[in-house]
Amino acid sequence: MSELKKSTRTSFAEALVEIGEKNPDIVTIAADSASRYGDFIKKFPERSFNVGIAEQTMVGVAAGMALCGKVPVVTSYANFLVFRAAEQIRVDIAGNKLNVKLIGTDTGFSAAWLGFTHLALEDIAVIRAIPGIVIIDPADAAETYSATKAIFDYNGPVYMRLRGRKEEPLIFNEEVNFEIGKGQILKEGKDALIVACGGAVYDCLKAAEILQSKNIYTTVVNMATIRPLDENLLRDLTSFIDNIITVEHHNIIGGLGSAVAEFLTEKKPGVKHLRIGVKNRFGTAGSEDMLKREFGIDSESIAKTIENFLKKQ
Repeated sequence: MSELKKSTRTSFAEALVEIGEKNPDIVTIAADSASRYGDFIKKFPERSFNVGIAEQTMVGVAAGMALCGKVPVVTSYANFLVFRAAEQIRVDIAGNKLNVKLIGTDTGFSAAWLGFTHLALEDIAVIRAIPGIVIIDPADAAETYSATKAIFDYNGPVYMRLRGRKEEPLIFNEEVNFEIGKGQILKEGKDALIVACGGAVYDCLKAAEILQSKNIYTTVVNMATIRPLDENLLRDLTSFIDNIITVEHHNIIGGLGSAVAEFLTEKKPGVKHLRIGVKNRFGTAGSEDMLKREFGIDSESIAKTIENFLKKQ
């Protein structure tokens, strides 16, 4: 891991400008907060639109533009995008398999003091219930940059999660070779398999270091694509590791943990599975570090939970 820090929102905006320079069909639509697009709106004002605080309208306009051959990008706070415009995402975008990129920001605990209304802890569950939408939750800013480029090489609807403005530690030092539907092994160990996504990946790597100091050796996988899930990688790893732990900054119902549990139930029923995440409750206001401790998803809590889980096996 690098000592450098950068926000996922910044990397997304930088990659979008680069892609926009090469593809004149890319257009952006904002629901009041156009700052998430960075310099794109300055460089391409004729391809930048703002419908005001109206997420349903934003998604509907995107659908119309996609039907006209454009490649629309929409973004807002994840909760406002996913919950307010759920019907438009389902009917207009997914129902017509339109090439629209849905970018939900301030996910997990990154909305911090904005509290319950803004903490996006159920958004993956909503999108997973809608057929045909790729779901991506990048681990850091470097992966976000590469994932942003990858989603424009894919022809179809994508939902990608970003965090807030806060700069976060970089896990990857260089541009990541990101591929939709492929997980990535970041650390290898024989005692347990940790599968994480988004901001939880960094915490899991730190937890793995704590566990290693106690002679517990874990494999850590960055599962940035939640749909399609990398079942081949899971199948390979669970052929010799019997204990799997999923970790996410999201409710354990409907998120990464549920996706992995569904796979294990059908394909690997003998594997023991522990889901670490938000346990069927809403978020609250607080600093990101405070909230992660409160919900037991900071690195120390993850390590302790995994240690106790393995002791019971």
